[in-house]
Amino acid sequence: MYFDRINRRVLYGLIACCIMAGAVAACDSEGSEDDRAAVRQALLSDLANSVIDPLHKAFEQDAATLQRAVVAFTSDPSQPNLETAQNAWVSAAVSWRKLAALNLPGPVRSGIFHNRINTWPANVDFIEDAIATTDTVNEAYVERLGSSSRGLPGLEYLLFEGGTTAVIERMSADSQRRAYVLAVAQNVASKAGELTQTWSRDGGNQLAAFELANTEGRSLQSSISRIVNEMAMVAEDLRHVKLGAPLGIARNPDDPNTAPRPERVEAPYAEVSVQLFSAEVDALRAIITANGGTGLDDYLVTLDAEFEGSPLGEVILAQLDRLEAEISGQTGSLKALVQDNPDALMPAYAETGQLLRLVKADLANWLGVSITFSDNDGDS
Repeated sequence: MYFDRINRRVLYGLIACCIMAGAVAACDSEGSEDDRAAVRQALLSDLANSVIDPLHKAFEQDAATLQRAVVAFTSDPSQPNLETAQNAWVSAAVSWRKLAALNLPGPVRSGIFHNRINTWPANVDFIEDAIATTDTVNEAYVERLGSSSRGLPGLEYLLFEGGTTAVIERMSADSQRRAYVLAVAQNVASKAGELTQTWSRDGGNQLAAFELANTEGRSLQSSISRIVNEMAMVAEDLRHVKLGAPLGIARNPDDPNTAPRPERVEAPYAEVSVQLFSAEVDALRAIITANGGTGLDDYLVTLDAEFEGSPLGEVILAQLDRLEAEISGQTGSLKALVQDNPDALMPAYAETGQLLRLVKADLANWLGVSITFSDNDGDS
């Protein structure tokens, strides 16, 4: 696999040389675009088949496993069954985080699957009010509720908040609570299936639509443009939401920073925010490399894209490695670190800034992509 990628890089490097050598008849402007289009097509096909499709199928499977575990727990609220349900939740949450950059404009986003599955943080007051209803609690009931009252964040609250003993006692004593957690788990599994079907070649076939949108990044409808915009949103999320907000660092430099707020970390009840953060970094890496196929890094070679004299794709991958090392090297949960030793997270926060600049500025510029959303801090 390594040598295959090296050979592809050599090939794409030769194509890039042809692109630069305008005097070579075989590499005139039309031929150069044909070469780039061929590499883009390989890129889009490999992203569709090696990244997008398997990630959605994996999440659908994990969501189904989570539903089965919640069925067992609500039937018998014991410690072993709770631990199984909690572990299944963690697996599903990690799988979901790897889909963060795939909430693409079109049927996927308009179907608001991502909002239904993971509107975070959960609104615990709304959840408790929903449990206290006199209505029949089932999936149809949950489907009518707002997104912050269900999804993976809602399940996290129901399965983790207060610790093992408290969760078991609440579930054992309240049939409405058992019905609610079961209905939310069923709804997550249903939405996971609908999302996968939207992408599936046997269903909505957004995989084919993704592959067919093979135009340069200047077109807002191109898959290159859509995926780079989503990558930029993930980079902003890692910086401003996953680290900046809990650390109390203002998004806008004109606003004052606040004291650290540990409760604003992702997964505050399960305390697996490090794992979820790492999963998003892995997702960005998968898009850059197409999991060993023709990735954005290969396409950048055809453009002779560089950053300070080094291939831009390699620079971005190295930046992801540095960020991953800073996060995975921490001991304990992000919640505990924010509360007890926030300075330990400042190097990781700095690395998110460099990642954001590389994606929003350098990657977007080389690919001709217009970033269609903005933040207020100049990517600082």
